[in-house]
Amino acid sequence: MIYKSISFIHKLRVYFLIVVIIGFFAAAGIDPIDVGVFYGAKFGLAVGMSTSVADNPFNKLALDLKNKENDLSRREAALDTREALLSERYGQEQAVLLRTIAAGIVFLFILIIINFIFDYQSRKNEKNTA
Repeated sequence: MIYKSISFIHKLRVYFLIVVIIGFFAAAGIDPIDVGVFYGAKFGLAVGMSTSVADNPFNKLALDLKNKENDLSRREAALDTREALLSERYGQEQAVLLRTIAAGIVFLFILIIINFIFDYQSRKNEKNTA
């Protein structure tokens, strides 16, 4: 009797796990069949073969295309390094600009405080003289 109970609870646990996984796929908007096809394709890529074909115009075009892709990849890497250097320099310039703006704001705040002090003193002197 206990064995049947444990077996039944185990089946419920497995079904609950399946329901949770399907619910997750549904909430994420993923089709479980597409996931199965994707992983089937991944496993299918594990099997491979290699052949060679005599040179013809199509092979040469493919080779030229591959060479151009490699050249573009190399140029893209060079561009990425240039962008990284420029962003580093821009970050330093931006820090200097922010410090300058902060110093200007502090300077203006000090001028406003001095203006209030002089205004207060002039009003105080006007009351004393009147």
